[in-house]
Amino acid sequence: MKLTELRTFVTLVETRHFTKTAEQLFLSQPTVSVHVKRLEEEIGHSLLIRDSFTIGVEVSEMGWIVYRHAKEILFQLEQMQSQLDESEGVFRGTLRIGATHTIHEMLLDDMIHLFSSAHPEVSLDIQLMNHDQVAAALRHRDIDLGMIEGELTLDGVKQIVFAKDQLHIMGASHLSLNDATWIVREEGSASRYALDRWLDASSIVPARTITVDANYLVRQLVFNGSGIAALSERLVTSFPSESFTLHAKGISKRTFRYLLPEKMPTRLAEHWITFLQANWKG
Repeated sequence: MKLTELRTFVTLVETRHFTKTAEQLFLSQPTVSVHVKRLEEEIGHSLLIRDSFTIGVEVSEMGWIVYRHAKEILFQLEQMQSQLDESEGVFRGTLRIGATHTIHEMLLDDMIHLFSSAHPEVSLDIQLMNHDQVAAALRHRDIDLGMIEGELTLDGVKQIVFAKDQLHIMGASHLSLNDATWIVREEGSASRYALDRWLDASSIVPARTITVDANYLVRQLVFNGSGIAALSERLVTSFPSESFTLHAKGISKRTFRYLLPEKMPTRLAEHWITFLQANWKG
């Protein structure tokens, strides 16, 4: 059994497409087929359900068993290589990070710059996800490290607070909380949940809302006078004090957390955390 065949099969299961697998691994499509066929012959079972190819690759029951073990074998191989590199004082490989919107927009640029400058041989694969997607990606080892706002209930995951923040209600000075348009994040957003709770506790029912799915757009709409919003304390300092005001301070305190598997986290994920704990002042 060859590692190249295991890697091809794992990629095929995850892409569900022969052409995409070939492109991702820089192989020809016939080579992908040969790798799968050889693996099936050695194992003695069909790993794919051939009748389903018109709608995409479908994995057989035996295929899922092979996939789970192959994924673990490839992970252990990466860990071995990382440890060998570290023994020589070198960090190599790819670190896959899933980050939620707020972190992606407000924090990651400085963190990436610091880490990449110190570790030029490490590639970074940064993916924008919501909380549920981070949890699923960690569970299936599709990412090495999660970065979320708030807290996530998930067994087998270690959570480490790396920054704190709070939300303020910001808007133009002349706007009224009761009459202004409210700029809000989408349903399911942690900041939307915090704002909804505060509005309810304050007996404020917005007459009109504008819903967007990005913090930078919330900030820009507040800045151009379109309405009032709950903004991170990291953003409110950019508003001119002569025309904007904090209509309410500290409506919600929140933490930003790293998530990584309790069992066998990747060495690159652990090093990202320890390096930035020592060097990032966010």
